[in-house]
Amino acid sequence: MDTEREQLAASAVLGCDPIDVETISETIRRALRLGSGRPDPAELAAAQEELKGHLALLIPLARREARRLRRRGDETQARELAARLDGTEHRAAQELRPDVLAAHVQIGHLTRDCQYLLATHTAADWR
Repeated sequence: MDTEREQLAASAVLGCDPIDVETISETIRRALRLGSGRPDPAELAAAQEELKGHLALLIPLARREARRLRRRGDETQARELAARLDGTEHRAAQELRPDVLAAHVQIGHLTRDCQYLLATHTAADWR
């Protein structure tokens, strides 16, 4: 996560996109693999922290895109994106559940949220 913070700081200075698509994609792949067998609570906690870090980078870009959509007159699409982001932020703010199965489901939701935002970011090129 220090690498992401460094990238974010560098991007602020250089005015470029702080998103490391490959790193986020690898985190998503690892989190999806946690579905095989009974995941270790420590692995789930580590995945949650990584996903939350990626979401912290992706959500502001998506919020900016929602504002741009609203200005362009795409009110429905802007509201749908904003609602999705509200749910994502809510899930990311939650503590990891103590029950392993519930925690696993929680990580699945965060993984899909991250996957959606990354795919949308790369497809739409939110810069």
